[in-house]
Amino acid sequence: MTLNRLCKILNKLRAEHGRCRVSVDKSSFVDNRENDGCVILMIHGADVRWIRDADDDGGTAFNKDGSERGRTTVILFGDAYERH
Repeated sequence: MTLNRLCKILNKLRAEHGRCRVSVDKSSFVDNRENDGCVILMIHGADVRWIRDADDDGGTAFNKDGSERGRTTVILFGDAYERH
C-alpha cells in the first residue's frame, strides 16, 4: 500500500472516528519470507472494530455495572485479515 492510499483511508476514518485508538492485527501479517528474517510486512488495509479490553490476567475486563469494557479501534491489517 502506498502512503497516499493509506492517508486517504485514514483521513476518511478520522472524519468518522477521530478519537479512536489505532492498533495492528499482528496475526494478519503472514509472509513466507518471515523464516528468512523478513520483518517489514505490507499493510493491506484498515478496518474499524469494537475491541474488548483485557484485564490484568488476560481475561475480559468489565465495567462496574458488569458490562464488557472495550473501545472502538482502527485496525491496520495484513493480507491474512478476516473481516468480522
